Amino acid sequence: MIKDGTIGMQEDISKVRLSYGRAIAKQEFLPRFYEIFLASDPSIARKFENTDLKKQQELLAMSVNMVILFPQENKIAKNAVGRIRESHQRSGLNIEPRFYGFWISSLIQAVAEHDLEFDAALEASWRKILQVAIDYIIEGY
Repeated sequence: MIKDGTIGMQEDISKVRLSYGRAIAKQEFLPRFYEIFLASDPSIARKFENTDLKKQQELLAMSVNMVILFPQENKIAKNAVGRIRESHQRSGLNIEPRFYGFWISSLIQAVAEHDLEFDAALEASWRKILQVAIDYIIEGY
C-alpha cells in the first residue's frame, strides 16, 4: 500500500494504467491472456473447465483495473480486491498461492504482446504494482 503518497509508486501506477489501456483496447488481449494462463499449468486449466470464459474475461477486465488501483488505497479497489481475496481463499474457490505467479506472468506476457510501448522498465512497474494486491490476496488463503 502507498504510504504518504509515495511518488515512485504513483508513477508506476500511472504507467501501468496507461499500458493496460493500450493493451485492453485490442480485442484479442483478454482471450490471449486466458490462452497463455490456461496453458501455463494443467491444474489451472482444470479450475476453468466449467467456466464461461466470455464472462470471465469481463470479470478479469474489471479486476485488473482494481488490482492496479489497489496500492493507492482506492476505496472501490480495496473492496473489490477484498472480495477477490475472500472468494479465492481455501474455503472458497481454493486458488492456491502458487497459481498467482502464473497469473502475473500470463498477464504480463499478454500485455507485452499487445502494448507497443512495453519494455523492461514497464514490466518492472507491472510486477511491482500487481504484487501488492497479490500479496494481500495470498495472505487471506
